[in-house]
Amino acid sequence: MTGLLIGADIGTSALKAVLAHPERGVLAVTEHAYPMRRPHPGWAENDPEDWWTALRAAVPALLAAAGAVGADVAALCVVGQRDPFVLVDEAGAPLAPAIHWTDHRDTAGTDAVFDRVGRERITDVSGVPPTTGLVLPNLDWTRRALPDAYAAATHALQPKDFVRMRLTGDRSTDTSSPSRSHLNDWRTDTWSGELCEAAGLDVRLLPEIRYGAWEATGRLTAAAAAALGLTTSVVVAAGGGDDQAAALGSGALEPGDLSLGTGSSLAWRAVVRQPRVDATGRLCIARHVVPDSFIYEAVGVGTGTMLRWIRELLAQPGAEPPAYEQLIEAAAAIPPGAGGVTCYPYPDGATLPWVEPDVRAAILGLSLAHGRGHVIRAVLEGVAYLYPPILRILAEFGVEARSLTVIDGESRSATWNQLKADVTGREIRTTRVPEASALGAAILAGMAMGTFADAEAGAGALIERGPAFAPDPSRSAVYARLQAAWEANAPAAFAASRHASASRL
Repeated sequence: MTGLLIGADIGTSALKAVLAHPERGVLAVTEHAYPMRRPHPGWAENDPEDWWTALRAAVPALLAAAGAVGADVAALCVVGQRDPFVLVDEAGAPLAPAIHWTDHRDTAGTDAVFDRVGRERITDVSGVPPTTGLVLPNLDWTRRALPDAYAAATHALQPKDFVRMRLTGDRSTDTSSPSRSHLNDWRTDTWSGELCEAAGLDVRLLPEIRYGAWEATGRLTAAAAAALGLTTSVVVAAGGGDDQAAALGSGALEPGDLSLGTGSSLAWRAVVRQPRVDATGRLCIARHVVPDSFIYEAVGVGTGTMLRWIRELLAQPGAEPPAYEQLIEAAAAIPPGAGGVTCYPYPDGATLPWVEPDVRAAILGLSLAHGRGHVIRAVLEGVAYLYPPILRILAEFGVEARSLTVIDGESRSATWNQLKADVTGREIRTTRVPEASALGAAILAGMAMGTFADAEAGAGALIERGPAFAPDPSRSAVYARLQAAWEANAPAAFAASRHASASRL
């Protein structure tokens, strides 16, 4: 069973990996968690060594699950989150923890550096509106707060490039990973000397943008091969950003293909050829891991967090929270409209379809006649109500959606998938392997190896479609009225949430 491909995705709290065969498809999937470290209130950090430890555990686990050996593996690719960075010294050792995008240690400093560089200029050059937790503000904080580490650093590497350095020794990056750094020029696929100079950051710390995500960057070193239980013949692909890899792993290759998921936040990826900047900040631009393509990214902050909060709230004291499947089963028994209960799922502020960072979540219309099924149904509907406005926003920018594929854990819920189909009036597709970022990485590994001639060939070989959900016309008619009311009532709900937040101060 030779010619195997490994794809790994470095996420916020876990590394997910797949083992695939070009003709037999995905053979094994594994996940290895690591902690989010919070040394002080408001701080959120990853230990870079955790990513390497997780990959060292994942590779043998995949091989064991598939009954394969290290010599069977031909190529490996790692993709990952783009927001954190790791300062490393000449020897490649980390000099400080990686600051996560949810970190809020220095909001005043973040505002100051954004004002200094110019918010409109950041959006226009990088393609992403000023956002707390990304590379620019966190690297600026490190320069000020940890001057010795900053001075000793030779490179600031994103997670997958830090791990790939361990694999091959190479310290370059690919064209997709600089997106969401606020230090890149999306039009030229280069680092922006203008933005770095305005921020007071040394552009020489940033890795050379040298590869397409699908290109080979070398083979495993002897030390890396021994650590993973593989051979030095394994080809290592450059890899890319996690969202772009997820788009590839869900089959979003052509303009109008959309990949949708919900982790802590709702994340949409829409394939385009010639993007344009959204000055309002609703859509972000990123280079795709597919040649000659970009994606628009739309992020609805806090949607998954809202559901998790409700789940934990419903837990009995001292007991484990109920499984998501139980909650959604309770919601499935409630008719559309949740008995008049309405949810605006914005615990961390609104980013879609409105940019209202100071609003907070609201659940309205509760009475003593309502139970947990009504509340859960309202949350699920509140998230789904984001979908039609996002489709309209994308249409403003020339994207006519031709397919909507749901990935990540939520894709396993038939109830929620059907609800989304009914709300949008569009078919919702799924894939058999919801770990789309890791699957996209495996496709990139195959492209680097030459096993796949292009992304289309790789997607055709490794992506297996799951169930599709067609909208029910009668329910869609009901939801069209509910959607209109939800949008019309949003300003009043936002005003109430602002008042409640101000009252607590």
